[in-house]
Amino acid sequence: MESLRDELLAVFDAEYRDHLRAIRAVMASGCASRRDVAEIFRRVHSLKGAARAVELPGVESVAHTLENRLSGL
Repeated sequence: MESLRDELLAVFDAEYRDHLRAIRAVMASGCASRRDVAEIFRRVHSLKGAARAVELPGVESVAHTLENRLSGL
C-alpha cells in the first residue's frame, strides 16, 4: 500500500504538469495582457502551495521567487 505522501506526490505530479502546460500555453500566445500575467501568477501560486504540501522545498522556493517577480508586473 502506498503511503499518504506517495499518494500526494502522485497528485502533485499530475497537478504540476497541468500548471506547466497552461503556463507554457499562455507564454506561447505572447502573454500580452494583464489577464495572461494573472493566470500565470495564479498557477505559480497554486504550484507553490502544492509543493509545500508534499514537502518539496526546492520547487516551493522557485515558485515563490517567480511569484515575487510576477507580482512586479
